[in-house]
Amino acid sequence: MHTSDVTPISGSVGPGVILAALNLRSMNTLAPAPHGDDLEHLGLTRDFDAMSVRQFSNGFQGKSSGAMLVKAAIKLREGYEGKDMPWSSRRMHNWTYNPAKHQVLHVGPFLFPDPDLLSALIDLYFAHKNLYFPILHRPTFERSIADGLHTHDIIFGSVVLLVCAIASRYSDDVRLQQENEPLRRGWQFFDQLPPHSNHIFQTPTVYHLQYYCLAAWFLEFSSPSACWALIGIGLRLAQDVGAHRQREGQPTVESELWKRAFWALVSFDRQISMTHGRTCTSQYEDIDADLLIECDDEFWENEDPARAFVQPADKPSLSSFFNCYLRLNNIFAVGLKMLYSLNKTKRLLSYRDQAWEEHIVAELDSALNGWIDRIPPHLRWDPNRPEDAFFDQSVFLYCSYYQVQMTIHRPFIPMMRNAVPTSLPSLGICTNAARSCSQVAETSRLRRKGVPVPEILSSVFASGVILLLNVWSGKRTGLPPHMNSAITEVHKCMATMRVCETLWQSAGVCYDILHELATIGQLPLPKDVTPPDSVSSNPGKRTRENDDEVQVPPASAPAVSYPPTGNIYHPTHSDSTSAVNTPPIAHQFGPLPTYTTDLGKMPVFHQSTPRLSESMSSWYPTQSATPFGRPDFATGVQLPNGGADNVFNMDHLFASDVGIAWESNHAFTLDGMSSDVQAMWANAPTNFQYAVHPFYFILGIIDLANRVDDWGVYFSVMSELSQGLQL
Repeated sequence: MHTSDVTPISGSVGPGVILAALNLRSMNTLAPAPHGDDLEHLGLTRDFDAMSVRQFSNGFQGKSSGAMLVKAAIKLREGYEGKDMPWSSRRMHNWTYNPAKHQVLHVGPFLFPDPDLLSALIDLYFAHKNLYFPILHRPTFERSIADGLHTHDIIFGSVVLLVCAIASRYSDDVRLQQENEPLRRGWQFFDQLPPHSNHIFQTPTVYHLQYYCLAAWFLEFSSPSACWALIGIGLRLAQDVGAHRQREGQPTVESELWKRAFWALVSFDRQISMTHGRTCTSQYEDIDADLLIECDDEFWENEDPARAFVQPADKPSLSSFFNCYLRLNNIFAVGLKMLYSLNKTKRLLSYRDQAWEEHIVAELDSALNGWIDRIPPHLRWDPNRPEDAFFDQSVFLYCSYYQVQMTIHRPFIPMMRNAVPTSLPSLGICTNAARSCSQVAETSRLRRKGVPVPEILSSVFASGVILLLNVWSGKRTGLPPHMNSAITEVHKCMATMRVCETLWQSAGVCYDILHELATIGQLPLPKDVTPPDSVSSNPGKRTRENDDEVQVPPASAPAVSYPPTGNIYHPTHSDSTSAVNTPPIAHQFGPLPTYTTDLGKMPVFHQSTPRLSESMSSWYPTQSATPFGRPDFATGVQLPNGGADNVFNMDHLFASDVGIAWESNHAFTLDGMSSDVQAMWANAPTNFQYAVHPFYFILGIIDLANRVDDWGVYFSVMSELSQGLQL
């Protein structure tokens, strides 16, 4: 061996040189035996082989699966109840339907909707999608349509068709109904698109980038593999014209649209790559493109060049949201690369620092705290914010933030993990981030009167799974499930899924999963669960009878603060910044904890309102107007002497109000968890792929269902897998 291969690295060189040297030297040395974490994707392949769906093994699915999380939860439930329970509540249409199979090859000119319907769909698109991802400039977009560009320019016509396809899911116009199949809504426009491969032989334009953004968004909840490929093509086209690099000169409409389309591709690439456990197409250090100019569409153009792209000082910009989201997304990308990489990358990072993970997490937490401090005032959480558009952006922003918190701290739950134990309070952070996310989603659902927000589905579903595990953990520590406030928060997550499930296929599957997981644990479910047939096809109306009406408490209920039963309005975004008469709803919930230290200090387990029957326990709100960062205990529970400072030690509270005998030091904290509970969390997947967000495991299931003909065996196989855990 050459002497340079073993020469110690000098301590006088910088850390960047050390990292590069270690990386280069590793290329000339014999690779060590693969780490177990790097081989978990092989077990996933074997599981799919057991399901007789070998076609799926042709696509790489990352290092671990959300199915392992489900198996761990099943194991905990079986150990507690000592029996198996079947998976019987699934609705197979959600699991097996493939809208692409009904696609009919289109020949001839594009068929656009009637002018009045086209105008209505454009309104819906800008109100529901461009609000979050502003890749289109409305004035120029509508001018191009008025000039008839969509009738003779194929790529711009394709963009218009995709706008119609996405907006169709928010419309109840009878002309958009697809043979009584809501899941086909919008496909009459998508089916007309030319083959995607045609674009690689053309010089990329901004319309091409917009096309790939829109196509991926439309397919996101039914064909995630197609999304991943489309986003990859779009980013390569963007790099081909240098959209990832900083530009000089005065901004123009076209240059700003290039930036917006590029950053939309980057942010979505990070999410969809996580779906499959694959490396992102573009890394943070490879990009130096400027963020968006924070200026609303109507102020882009002006006869006086000096006044173009100038936002009025007294009017916050809608595009401020996307910049804020991108800064969070950049932190998220660094966390993914550092914490969910292959083990050989982790060996480089651990050089001379065995506690490197804790140090990186501390830096990520610090970055998130700094991000929170920089949120513009009009986007800070306020459930009674009068402007509809800013409220909706705030919902998405805070749900995304709590999702990032869960992503960063998930690998460190709990102390009994495969690697060196850490002192990070990650279990409390993940659990309370999930609680906060469910609170934000529920506030949105009540205020929007059931109008769907599919952008938050992944955050809400991940929160629901973590909260269910919290409930099962509470059972092992002696806290009955109906006394655990987490079950009410799970119901909030399920309600959000049900609002979207009619037209977004994965939402129905996610609801079935949460329902099944709760049923497996014999947990109290909402009393308003109706048969799966009673579903409306109109997302602007109630998806089930009484689903969006707040339940009225029993007559014998104690006096508590509960959601109002009327006058919760339907936002239209007709004037995105106009004030409306919004009934106050802040009294339902306490303030949101935001800083990592606040989430980590809150208890892992919360007690719901005591001395209530099971039928009442699923209704009562569990959060009161407590001081910032304090636990969200049920309204009406009188704290013992000592006030709020004693809520972190709950022995006396449970002993006096519930009658459960506790040992003196058996508080509901991480230290009080049983070894079985910690083992459950340790067995949960901690690696890149679906482990980060179980929602993406569900998307993988749907994607797999689109490749095979029979998915009815899924739950029977899951039962066999759970039985195998006992062998």
